[in-house]
Amino acid sequence: MKKRLAITLMIGGSLFIKAQVGINTSAPEAILHVDGQKNTVPSTSTSYYDDVVITSSGNMGVGTKLPKTRLDLRSDEHLNALGIGGTSQTASAAKAGAMRYNSGTQDMSYSNGSSWVALAHKAPNDFVDAENSSTQNFTSGTQATVINWTKKTDVNGSFNSGTGVFVASKTGVYIVSFTFSLASGTIADDSRYETLIQTNSTSTATNKVFKCVGSYPGTNSLSNRVAGSCSGIFNLNQGDNITVSLNQALGTAKTLDAAGSLTSLSIFGL
Repeated sequence: MKKRLAITLMIGGSLFIKAQVGINTSAPEAILHVDGQKNTVPSTSTSYYDDVVITSSGNMGVGTKLPKTRLDLRSDEHLNALGIGGTSQTASAAKAGAMRYNSGTQDMSYSNGSSWVALAHKAPNDFVDAENSSTQNFTSGTQATVINWTKKTDVNGSFNSGTGVFVASKTGVYIVSFTFSLASGTIADDSRYETLIQTNSTSTATNKVFKCVGSYPGTNSLSNRVAGSCSGIFNLNQGDNITVSLNQALGTAKTLDAAGSLTSLSIFGL
């Protein structure tokens, strides 16, 4: 009896060693073969795009049944991105060779065993260039955000032209320049205007508002075009916003000049 049991165990053990496990497939082609959508056609390379295999050499293939490395993502459908997230681990805890994504600076870094080292690649800096020919109306004595811009350039899609809100795609220093021109009209005596560049940034290294003021003291009997400009430098965190506003106190409602090139906005991230 013991002899028969020993033979049975030997045969069972041999079968176990040589076994291949298939999930969603009755014909596994590796030690472990998972056919995600149960659609694999043997020997048809394009049908393995949703498969995962582990070979007898310990290699794992995602989208390929013939992995050449410990982890091989090279499938015929070419949707082979590798997702890497951030980590709060120290470089020494993660050990040398670990990698992480830095959402604030939008770059990758690797651990050398003692510190995180940024890779040479750098995400494009934000750059916005816009004009405004919307003839937006501004009530005298009321501050209003300038809206309905026409974008000429927006490298990272960070600027909402309709609302006039810019959102920093990464942490850094930003230079903002705003110019405006109002349609010709009467100007009240001793009147003025303010152009404002504002941010919601929590950075202690930047001002919340840059204001530039223009004034028309004394008696103003003529009809004139009012124009002005303002610039500012901001330290922004990723997700902080910038808006530009106008507060004119010229006596009557004013509209932006219809010539778009006379009202412009540029934002550049360093």
